Amino acid sequence: MSSKTGENVKRPRGRPKSVDTDQRRDEIIGVGCDVFIEYGYVNTTVDVIAARCGISKRTFYEFFNGKADLLRDILKSRSDSIFFVPEIDDQLPLEEQLARTFFIDEDGAADAAGMNDYFMIEVGWEAAEHVAELRDDFRLARARLSEWLRQMKQKGRITVADADAAATMLIGIVFGSLSIGRAEMDLEERAKRTRAYLRSSLRIFAKGLTA
Repeated sequence: MSSKTGENVKRPRGRPKSVDTDQRRDEIIGVGCDVFIEYGYVNTTVDVIAARCGISKRTFYEFFNGKADLLRDILKSRSDSIFFVPEIDDQLPLEEQLARTFFIDEDGAADAAGMNDYFMIEVGWEAAEHVAELRDDFRLARARLSEWLRQMKQKGRITVADADAAATMLIGIVFGSLSIGRAEMDLEERAKRTRAYLRSSLRIFAKGLTA
């Protein structure tokens, strides 16, 4: 008698789900960060992100409405604002407090991994030209930065005639690093040069406010 074992067992239709929803979402976010940093906002596509994740575009759109939606989710996950506006620390030099705001404080590494948070808000700055919601996010972040500068003035930590103008100037200085092109060097070299530029620029800006 031939064995019939397993003949009547019902098999699940389709491919089994190998990862749960949260894990998949986290994977897309992680890969999205890498792609945004490598290519910038304009040159990043959903096709590239999906391909690197090993998923279909349809699966991507089950989690995010598009690359702008993904980018906003990434940026907001780092802070409740685009920038991290720290509590005023009377013991910490102004330069270091400004560095914390843009995720380049002295405790961070100068390699590419250590610059990821800064690179992501740099991508956001680039994307704000194309995405209205991100422009609003940056306006709110600038307003918070202006208020922080006003509080610093009230405490006698800085001398500034116009906090709004100072915040606008600071943001322009910080994102001047966009001139350090992605295509011109590998990511590690770009991280090193960008960090050096930012630290030097913030040092000069801080001295101007405390002179």
